[in-house]
Amino acid sequence: MKTHKLLFLYLLEYALLSLPAILQAEPLATNFTLEAAALEQRGQFKQLRYHKASNTIKLDDMELIEDDAPAIGMPKGASDRSWFERLHKGIRIRKELVLDDPRAFSGYLVFNGLEMKDNTFPLNISINGHQFLRPPSRDAHPFAKQYYTREWAGDLDNWFFVEIPVGALKKGANEFILWADSDDTSWEIMVASDEEYIRGSSTRTHHPNRSTKSRDGGSFWDFDKLGWKDELDGEYCIRLSLDRYVSEGTYISPVIDMVNPAGEDTIKKRVDISSCSLKWDMDVPNGSEAVIFVRTSNNPVPSSGEWSKYRAIDGSDLHDMKNPNARYLQFKAVLKTGNPLVTPALKGLAISTTYEVIEPPQSNIFYRLVDFRNGEVIRPSVDFTHEDFAKLKEYRERFRLDDVVANAHTEFEAQLLLMKWAYEIPIGNLDRYAWDFYDLPQQRFDEDGNIQLDTEFKSRGRRRVGHCLYCNLTLIGACLAMGYPARWVNIATRSTYGHEVTEVWSNDFNKWIFLDATRDYYIYDPDTGIPMNLIEINDRLQEIMPRQANWEFPIRWLVPSDSLAYNVDIAYREGFSSTFSIKDVNQGPHLLLLMGQLHTPVRNDFASRHDPVPWRISSNWGGNLFYGYYNDIFPRKREYSLHTDRPQDFNYPLNQSELTVSETVQPGVLRVDIDTETPCFETFVMQTDESGWQEIPGSTFEWMLHEGLNRLRVQTRNTAGVLGPESYVSVVMNN
Repeated sequence: MKTHKLLFLYLLEYALLSLPAILQAEPLATNFTLEAAALEQRGQFKQLRYHKASNTIKLDDMELIEDDAPAIGMPKGASDRSWFERLHKGIRIRKELVLDDPRAFSGYLVFNGLEMKDNTFPLNISINGHQFLRPPSRDAHPFAKQYYTREWAGDLDNWFFVEIPVGALKKGANEFILWADSDDTSWEIMVASDEEYIRGSSTRTHHPNRSTKSRDGGSFWDFDKLGWKDELDGEYCIRLSLDRYVSEGTYISPVIDMVNPAGEDTIKKRVDISSCSLKWDMDVPNGSEAVIFVRTSNNPVPSSGEWSKYRAIDGSDLHDMKNPNARYLQFKAVLKTGNPLVTPALKGLAISTTYEVIEPPQSNIFYRLVDFRNGEVIRPSVDFTHEDFAKLKEYRERFRLDDVVANAHTEFEAQLLLMKWAYEIPIGNLDRYAWDFYDLPQQRFDEDGNIQLDTEFKSRGRRRVGHCLYCNLTLIGACLAMGYPARWVNIATRSTYGHEVTEVWSNDFNKWIFLDATRDYYIYDPDTGIPMNLIEINDRLQEIMPRQANWEFPIRWLVPSDSLAYNVDIAYREGFSSTFSIKDVNQGPHLLLLMGQLHTPVRNDFASRHDPVPWRISSNWGGNLFYGYYNDIFPRKREYSLHTDRPQDFNYPLNQSELTVSETVQPGVLRVDIDTETPCFETFVMQTDESGWQEIPGSTFEWMLHEGLNRLRVQTRNTAGVLGPESYVSVVMNN
């Protein structure tokens, strides 16, 4: 009897030990759907928009037609506002804009210029022979006081928007003629000089010769002598903004785990995928098309060399991808339309995967995930050109920036010390036609060899003297020289004169943070104390807005008193730089009203490359050199061509270490793959348990566990030696 009992126990133990193998024989299946809302979170959008109401991804629905943007602004050597054309009796200007397809839902004539104060004369407009009037602003748009008074922006040029009958447009060259019947100048239109094109673009280096002027009411036209002084050859800053779908856009998905679709941080089991079926939910109306491209890999890092090439699939289904020998998927959806009134729509992706779990060899080892604090990589939709930190090594040494930050206890404190330095250092003039960080800080020494600072302005007010861009570019140059990614952002809610500020990436807070070197301050959340970025401040500003702020109903009309800015739920860092409080309505709060529309240039490598020049400082911007953030309250500015309403596009995270932890064939050994988006990336560094930090050769390594609690920390390091936010994972193992 005892022998039978022992035999039974032995057979039972054998059966239990064999259970994983028995279960393995039964294939497992995972079926899941990623709707457009899920695809939007970490996908890249090239000329696309996500529509929350319909939960679809479609082609961008606003298109800018222009040929002047590279050269807009004051030409080098010009004076007396000679880059403007003055409209009065006898003067007519003509502009041609070329359309491959004239169809649109609606459209606006967009031009840069100035309307004379209290003007009473309409602007005459002809589109391909169809004539109509744009009445004086005080009659047609009385709330838009930025046009016909000088209360809000002085004698600065503005962007004007005139809704047009889109039925008057035609394929090919479209003729726009503008004139005024006033005896004296009633309207001015800006001219983009031909000589500035080569400074503003590496591809559009000359004007296309589509602008001409008549001095005799339209009998004779002159292509070469534009501007009121007849000095310039170039293009009138006249554009078309059409509400219609762009011809093509591309969606690039994040890496998708075909077995673990939720993407939660866990230890991934080894699997053998026998088949996978993919089905995209698409609407493709007549006149449009959608092409899907797919690639696969067993490495979750998209930049690794272990991925297959993208291959196009036929239709929207990929049935039974047999034995793909890969766990991870990435796809591109190229949406196209031959009819600008229709668009394909990406609604989602359904994945059905059949697989088997590959159980580890029999052993006594058991491990379980205890904690996982991971980084998150979200790649921007518009490629941003970052500065090479090494190009500013001389900047760092010449201005003794290491001494400036020597007493900082944290990275953020170092960034604040750099802001104080940019606030107080004497600043020279920027060459508007060849930008250089080195032109700005002025190095002067006292008799003891210390760098002299400029603090006399503090007796007159909080704002430092000089152009606001200059001191903030000085701050950006200092941050870049120290290895901190930083960028210049223009804040200019429609109808307000703009202001230039800084955003710096903070590894301490793992986010972008707003700084302003003109007043040496930042803004923080009054509930948490955490510094805020411009999108977070923008969200708070929206809460006090009675309605949408646009060119016709500008913020200065909707929020007429600067003191109303006190209703915005933010708090100010006061600092010790001035006797004038930043909270004084004349010193700081009024700047909140500028933080509606946000625009940043798509490059900040001015130390490495002087051209193209993003801005000549004398005019409003526009075109494709800037990337704008908008929302329902602060809509897109039609003079720009690149926009996003996705915070993750404008505020994409940097310096992340995103870890994927997977089982290996060897018990007690885990594979770790690391992804990152780090400007001037040098290497990953890691620490296991209490050992010293060490460099990781490549983005994949094996983590050998020991009995008890295992701790792993990983960070990026850039070429300036700055470490990114820490990713942390802990695993307990029993033997």
